[in-house]
Amino acid sequence: MRSIPVLLKMLFFPFLAALVVFVIYPRVVKQREETIDLAKVIKQMNSAGGSAPSEEGSQLVSTATLPSRKVLKNDYHVFQTFNNCGPASLSMALSYYGIKVSQKELGDQLRPYQNKQGDNDDKSVTLEEIGEKAEEYGLLYYHRPAGNPDLIKQLIFNDIPVITRTWLKYGEDIAHFRVIKGYDDNAGVFIQDDSYQGKNLEYTYGDFNKLWEAFNYEYIVLVRPEQKDVVEKILGQSLDKKIAWELAKKESEKKLFANPASVYDRFNLSVANYYLEDYEGAVEAYEEISARLPFRMLWYQIEPIIAYNKLGEEEKVLEITSTILNNHNRAFSELYQLRGRIYMERGDLGTARGEFEKALYYNKNYRLEEDELTVLN
Repeated sequence: MRSIPVLLKMLFFPFLAALVVFVIYPRVVKQREETIDLAKVIKQMNSAGGSAPSEEGSQLVSTATLPSRKVLKNDYHVFQTFNNCGPASLSMALSYYGIKVSQKELGDQLRPYQNKQGDNDDKSVTLEEIGEKAEEYGLLYYHRPAGNPDLIKQLIFNDIPVITRTWLKYGEDIAHFRVIKGYDDNAGVFIQDDSYQGKNLEYTYGDFNKLWEAFNYEYIVLVRPEQKDVVEKILGQSLDKKIAWELAKKESEKKLFANPASVYDRFNLSVANYYLEDYEGAVEAYEEISARLPFRMLWYQIEPIIAYNKLGEEEKVLEITSTILNNHNRAFSELYQLRGRIYMERGDLGTARGEFEKALYYNKNYRLEEDELTVLN
């Protein structure tokens, strides 16, 4: 009679052979075939020069497998009028979706108080204002911080241009909106249609980041409703605005650990803290570098001022806003609204009314709150 160990050995090897033939080998072959198919797809994309996927074929792919070059096709370009880079950029971005509207029409709606010489005109619009205006043309918008080159490439690959706000030139403090329409990894550049510097402008990834870093790497994308799923996959965890701002805060803290004296990273931390409702943290970070900020910094990002207001530091708000309004930036409706609310809550309705009137004088389309309109009327 055979022993049990001998029987087990006799059964084991046939079982192992069957497992290899009928289970493991087919899986390996299938995986190899899928790998070959993927390689073919990547090769085809690269040989085609990074041609656009169809709307139905929009997809999220590994950055390593993106085509080395992709440029969105668009023959429309417009040079901005004075301080009108926001509306001009929006005009160009809308054109990618077949929406033709001039920068003048958009500018008259978004910043109607204009001066060809730029003296005390409405200096800028916000990314949120750009997004809300795009909604009127049937598009969705996603405004987030903590952008990066890989994210931009994914969006471009899926036929989505990206609007960013950066400095106009490195070492200066004039903000500028840019429409990124392409990238080229071989040259290491982003390609944009710029309302100030011309069509097909190129910036290396490094140079672009230097211009972008002072604004928390914020960006906005405008998409058709049918592109909603793909853009939200690309955004990933940044689809949640709070998480996006937490990522921005972590990025600022990481860079500050390496360079504690960095003005922009400290200011970015202040702005991120504001959006995370840490108003004390926002004010603390701002005060560390307020004396070293570029002259125009608060023209474009007023979150530290609003943080003071949230903490009830009304005199500080009035002081900072007065300095801005009396130094070449008189047409600033958001600041008049802040000031008006302070006076309204103090019961000084006459002064509050005057501030609200200025808010509407410098932007007749500006939206006041219901209680503010009551004081105004």
